[in-house]
Amino acid sequence: MRKMMIFVSVLLALFQLYSMAATGRRDKAPTAASVVAAAPRAMLAVAAASSAPQMAAVTPSAPTPKSCYRQYQAKFQQCGAADRACHLNAADQWDLCEATGVWPN
Repeated sequence: MRKMMIFVSVLLALFQLYSMAATGRRDKAPTAASVVAAAPRAMLAVAAASSAPQMAAVTPSAPTPKSCYRQYQAKFQQCGAADRACHLNAADQWDLCEATGVWPN
């Protein structure tokens, strides 16, 4: 098995070396700097296009609910000091609230 793995590794290395030598590195992938430099130009082109959709103003219609952590604190304080089941239930509800964005009833 060891000899087979060595054989496959050598074949893969030869394949990589042959493809690099045959192409002369013409198929070089774009660098991160070239991608970052091209991004603002692309964004400006999209923004300047007349067919770009306009964003509508969003106004909140309802007051934002308390954060999940604040609701957890309130629920935790309602539990007795020795009530482990209530504390675990509050922690479970906090986890569900963090995942869904809504405090479970």
